[in-house]
Amino acid sequence: MTDELRTPPKVKDERTGHEDGSVQARYSHITAEMRRELLGGLTGMWEESLDARRRMAPGSPVAVLDALLRGRA
Repeated sequence: MTDELRTPPKVKDERTGHEDGSVQARYSHITAEMRRELLGGLTGMWEESLDARRRMAPGSPVAVLDALLRGRA
């Protein structure tokens, strides 16, 4: 839960009564929401990079990139 709230590690340590992150790291778990957020962030970065590339030139001689750029039109 505290990971999903983006609680700073030092605050988590203080809340659990530990002085360093070794215990926290052992009991930290990846959640479905974390994965969804990562995927959304990476997808956004990918789309921004395609838009930036498209502003440089609307097409590409590389077929796969050309299709991706034209799909952003």
